[in-house]
Amino acid sequence: MTAEFETFETFETFETFETFARTATGFTPYPYQSALAAEGLPTLLEAPTGAGKTVAAVLPWLYRRLVAAPGATPRRLVYVLPRHSLAGQAVDRIGEWLERLGRTDEVGLHLLAGAAAQEGGWRRRPERSAILVGTHDLVLSRALMRGHADAPTMAPVSYALLHTDAQWVFDEAHLLGPGLATGVQLQLLRDELGTAAPTGTMWMSSVRGPGGLGGRTVRAPDTTGTVRRIGRLDLPSGRYVAALAEAVTAAHVPGTRTVVVLDSPGRARAVHAALAARGSEALLLHPHFRRADLGRVLAAAEGARDLVLVATPAVEAGLDLSSRTLVTELAPWASLVQRAGRCNRHGEHPDGGDLLWCTPPEGGDAATARWLTAHEGRAVTPGELLTARVDAPPAAPVPPVAPGPGREEVLALFDSPADDTAGVDHWICDPAQADSLPALVAWRAWDRAEPGEDEPGEGEPGEGEPDPTGAELCPVPLGELRRLSAGRAWLRDTLDRRWRPARPEDLRPGVRLLLDARTGGYLPDRGWTPASGAPVACEAAVPGRPAYGCTAWVGLDQHLQETAQEAQSLLAALPALPTGLREAVVEAARFHDLGKCHDAFQEKLRAGRTDPPGGLLAKSRNGADPLPPYHSPRPYLRHELVSALLLWQGGHYPLVTYLVAAHHGQVRLTVRPRGDEAPLLLGVADGDRTPPIRLSTGEHFPARTLRTAGFPTAWTERALSLRDAPDLGPFRLAFLETLVRVADWRASARHDGPLAPVTSPVSPAAAPAG
Repeated sequence: MTAEFETFETFETFETFETFARTATGFTPYPYQSALAAEGLPTLLEAPTGAGKTVAAVLPWLYRRLVAAPGATPRRLVYVLPRHSLAGQAVDRIGEWLERLGRTDEVGLHLLAGAAAQEGGWRRRPERSAILVGTHDLVLSRALMRGHADAPTMAPVSYALLHTDAQWVFDEAHLLGPGLATGVQLQLLRDELGTAAPTGTMWMSSVRGPGGLGGRTVRAPDTTGTVRRIGRLDLPSGRYVAALAEAVTAAHVPGTRTVVVLDSPGRARAVHAALAARGSEALLLHPHFRRADLGRVLAAAEGARDLVLVATPAVEAGLDLSSRTLVTELAPWASLVQRAGRCNRHGEHPDGGDLLWCTPPEGGDAATARWLTAHEGRAVTPGELLTARVDAPPAAPVPPVAPGPGREEVLALFDSPADDTAGVDHWICDPAQADSLPALVAWRAWDRAEPGEDEPGEGEPGEGEPDPTGAELCPVPLGELRRLSAGRAWLRDTLDRRWRPARPEDLRPGVRLLLDARTGGYLPDRGWTPASGAPVACEAAVPGRPAYGCTAWVGLDQHLQETAQEAQSLLAALPALPTGLREAVVEAARFHDLGKCHDAFQEKLRAGRTDPPGGLLAKSRNGADPLPPYHSPRPYLRHELVSALLLWQGGHYPLVTYLVAAHHGQVRLTVRPRGDEAPLLLGVADGDRTPPIRLSTGEHFPARTLRTAGFPTAWTERALSLRDAPDLGPFRLAFLETLVRVADWRASARHDGPLAPVTSPVSPAAAPAG
């Protein structure tokens, strides 16, 4: 990092990390946390459960970024929790720390988990210090350019910012499955191929850390001294659920909290129902809730003193929750230790808590069972659990991390996918658990159309039905969705933008689906409940017309000059790039929308409007009323392809041409016709003519005849040469793409304002152009 332009106020009251941490949390930090703030984050941090790993993950980085070493500290913290975690609570805690420090305006805080994962505001300010908290499936899939719940066109931006100027912190490395090897390999590739600004990784573990990571290791001492007694529940497999409910009822100590951790959502629902049948009041906690309902369940779980909480492994990491009695199914050692950390976590029970375990009908981890059996009746501390050797003799080394995706595999993922089916799930989770990866589901009730109109069938969304977003979305395991009857789930087709029944091949992680609310499947206090037939209360759908948009006619030359200005400002706020790369970004920003000169695009900008000005336009003004549907004769036209052809045929600098082509994430390494448009290529016909363009900066582009024959093959060869160039590589190239795109967004935002609300839905075909 050769330059640092982001400035911060002087922290006179935060001369030491101890003062900084005490202001944020109300507690004096542990010595090991202070050492991390002084020396920087290690490669591996081993710390017992309850020893403050979340503080260690965030506050030392934040102190160094804001106070001690801002120029030497990456501006983004990427805090990664195991995929089944409830990352929202960690975000809430970090938000409280930022508020107490008075730094909420200077440090962004963003959640990349569940339904919040599709919200991409963090990508719009790459120069800002920011904390990203997410689950490893959603974050690692973005780092592989195939983000779950991420629009394919936005994948290059997510990829660039995660690989540039970022400090990764993986919590509980042993719970990541193949994600551990993937994270290790990605750091090795960043070091090998280079990034625009340094990016590092720290791994954290409450058991002995994985071998083969290299770098510095810090082991935090057990300063809590909290204890929990180990006991076993012998349950008959023939009536396992009922017997477990009986055992939980007997083990619960009135006036205290009991947490029951079960290995699957289905069994958690069954045990919760069995407790209810016995007259016991219990809460059910798992990741498969809508956002507001999950918040209510968490608040009830954290606030109640006399409670039975039935949960999935969601409680293992990122959740500051304690219990007097912890009942758990036999699990792999790393999971068992994390669950044990939710028993007498803060030492609030001086006589200790009870950790009771049972073997589920399908069996469990034999090595963990042997250790628990050998320690039956004993009180153990988090420090003993950290250092315990469960699956190997004391002299045996910890096995090294298995290899993740190789260089060629990561490079092959650099292109935007031709469709949404190119998966990376085997590098993120065990294939046997792939069915537990979630899709995002919303429930809607659709009215029948008025007589005489094109009438959707009963329970069928109409063309103007808005896409599901935000509060109405619920993460649902793919395996349980696949068991629904055919035709129950609907999705918007990526080509014609109409709703259609989801096919089996459509069911992939992060896909957004609609279910008919009248068919049930969700209860506010239980979340996703596939057996429920009760109608689902619908959350409010976001209107089809955006509430904010362009409110002025913007000429092409004006937009190009404003985008170049935004690129220059952005570059000045970031670590210095080599001069040639900086100039390429600014030039690409100045040329990025040349292709909007195409007649079909100019016609689209003016369609249905009564007051368009003359000359070449870049943006159209949105009026008070929605536009009538516009059906373009070139529905797949990509103006950035026209821009690239103009520069390509004019012999322009290859990097600038690539950045221009890539500024919407659709024309990158490969260019293919869409749907049945051939012989057109993304809406461009061989032989199309473009008018002359003269920019106010003096550049002149003569009228041209566009040639698409043979272009895709030649384009891919040149784009690959840029990706593989030693002074670029995939991570730098994606970052340069991102700078051009952000500059474009900011230039467009100069002319944005609130739009008048409308009472009727807007067809996707009538969405604002430009």
